[in-house]
Amino acid sequence: MRREVLMPALSDEVEEGMLVTWLVEPGALVREGDLLAEVQVQKVSADVPAPAEGRVVEFLLEPGGVVKQGEPIAVIEEAAPATPRVAAAPAAPGGVAVATPAARRLARELGVDLSGVAGSGPGGRVVEADVRAAAEGAPAAPRTEARPPGPVPLSPMRRAIADRLRAGVASTAQLTVTAEADVTALAGGLDRLTAVWGRRASFTEAVVRACALALKDHPLLGARLTEAGLEYPERMDIGVAVALEEGLIVPVVREADGKDLVTLSREIADLAERAHEGRLAPAETEGGVFSVTNLGAYGIDAFTPLLNPPQSAILGVGRARPRPAVVEGRIEVRTLLVLSLTFDHQIVDGVPAAKFLAHVVRQLQGPDRLLS
Repeated sequence: MRREVLMPALSDEVEEGMLVTWLVEPGALVREGDLLAEVQVQKVSADVPAPAEGRVVEFLLEPGGVVKQGEPIAVIEEAAPATPRVAAAPAAPGGVAVATPAARRLARELGVDLSGVAGSGPGGRVVEADVRAAAEGAPAAPRTEARPPGPVPLSPMRRAIADRLRAGVASTAQLTVTAEADVTALAGGLDRLTAVWGRRASFTEAVVRACALALKDHPLLGARLTEAGLEYPERMDIGVAVALEEGLIVPVVREADGKDLVTLSREIADLAERAHEGRLAPAETEGGVFSVTNLGAYGIDAFTPLLNPPQSAILGVGRARPRPAVVEGRIEVRTLLVLSLTFDHQIVDGVPAAKFLAHVVRQLQGPDRLLS
């Protein structure tokens, strides 16, 4: 009996998914649950297991191809019950299927053979850190050119980002306003928390909490435009941008307004780690009503962030650094932070956006509520 392998339904916000790569060859004998392919939905990669034991008789989609979730991508000829169970034919020696999608991508980029890499992830799975360690311990391959000749095809994630941003820019009227916050007191409070936690407390979780609290008083900045009108947020779910080597992903912190900095720090760190390991579920990147993106760690003072559709606003955070400032008529050295708020002018006018940003600045400058 022929059995279809379907593109998994991983996202409620998009219809389609992309095939990244096949992990088996045509004609491979597989067991139920063996990994057949790596797919990508909403910039998140996932593995597709075999729905039954049998032989892979047909691929219906080439790598890079796009198909709707729930539609077939391959066909398996099911084995008779008496057929001996045969191990799946791996795509490379050693079985690439034991690596996360992100680790497989990185291995391809660095030329690392996964068959010789020991996994440190759950169940012995190979993660990105394992690939990097293997690459650093291996002799460098001879380089004959500074870069590959000719054009380099876009990765599936890069293509998804490009499509999403083009659609977002075309369908919105984006405008950015900026403000400077004196975060001297907040910096001292974060230093004290760092000593208590035993790990670095950062400005990111403080800004996320400040935005979540401000959205409760300025919900228009969390609204989205639908055919029926404006849809206001029921929960303050905040997206936090995470930079991966292949592109940007925005996992979501749920109900950020009800969490203290300790909890936010732990959740943001966990989401970022799993994003780098390719272990995020597409649902963890969906449903955000507002996003925060921080380039301060890269020495950037200020920048203009682009909206993360279908959200109507995003806050860009620059680096906090000592600068001269006028305080009660005196010049003092203070820790200042530039915030850049991009919003959709179709939904939000300049004054409501300015009021929201001013609210965020007040909380960062008087951080008692944030630090409690």
